[in-house]
Amino acid sequence: MKRINPWMLAVPAIILATATGCSTPAGTANENVPGSEAEKTVLDSCGREVVFDQEPQSVLAIGSEAPALLTAAGAGEKITHYAGRYQVPFDEETEKAVRNAQRVIEDSHDVSYEMILDSGVDVVIGTDIAAGIDLNALAQRLERAGVKMLTVSGYCAGFEDRSTSGVSGFDQIYKDVESYGELFGTEDHAAQSVKDMRARVDAAAKRVAQQEEQRGLPLYVPTAGTLGSYGHESLVAEQMEVLGMENVFNNVPKRYFEPSNEELVDSAADKVFAMYLPTGSSNLETDQQVIDELRQRTELKGLPAIEDEDGIVPLNYYYSSPGPLAVDGVELIADRLTR
Repeated sequence: MKRINPWMLAVPAIILATATGCSTPAGTANENVPGSEAEKTVLDSCGREVVFDQEPQSVLAIGSEAPALLTAAGAGEKITHYAGRYQVPFDEETEKAVRNAQRVIEDSHDVSYEMILDSGVDVVIGTDIAAGIDLNALAQRLERAGVKMLTVSGYCAGFEDRSTSGVSGFDQIYKDVESYGELFGTEDHAAQSVKDMRARVDAAAKRVAQQEEQRGLPLYVPTAGTLGSYGHESLVAEQMEVLGMENVFNNVPKRYFEPSNEELVDSAADKVFAMYLPTGSSNLETDQQVIDELRQRTELKGLPAIEDEDGIVPLNYYYSSPGPLAVDGVELIADRLTR
């Protein structure tokens, strides 16, 4: 199985996100444009306008976020093809949707233009294809072949010259659900899903409201190689903020980077959020394995939180990705902070 670089989870993932209707910057949300015979649906995908003359009947969902966003919008049955892994903690409805779809490839980073065309879908929604691809050129090429492309909003900030206009990560998730609801005519279902997700995030925040404010260090934990961390542009930083915590690297204007050993120890974090990917470059399958791995890391010697019984908070990477699973992630973190 190909090993996954955590940066590849973010950057390339950004590439196919072009089809997922990235969170719309101020005022460029979805809108209906009068047509000669029927109304058109216009979605914003990381600053790129995507016009639909009719409701798509088949979708290629790429990566872990797109399927869950679509089912939250009430359009899970539109997923006819899937590019990604099955070892994702999907909810029951999303799990059923991806299992019923034809899987194009396991590693979503290896999706090609030819694979997309061969699938015969109307629209591609997701995140990754491959690094170094010009998104506009790819979208135009697919458009000429009759396939629309949308991008998951949570990855827009990673594109050069693209912007989320300051829209928060959770609002980007909600916006994607609403956008897909509009596209597939399931607005009521999407609106209820967003309402439920907002309520769950608020409830999780209230559970930890009385906790003393702490500083957290988010880490990506591979079994070998350099530890990675997450800056201000990451969703995990927002999850921590929602729960009244401060990311020690909040002043770093990046999603993912590799800090020095000195920066890790000098952070003096109260908690270490240890993210891992059971099927990827982490190659760690349980929370205890993650804890054991961190405690044997020489570069973390001198950081008190590492030896603290409750100082390490393991978190499956998928719970910090820009989709509905991020809401589950907030609840999981809140549970671990209050137990």
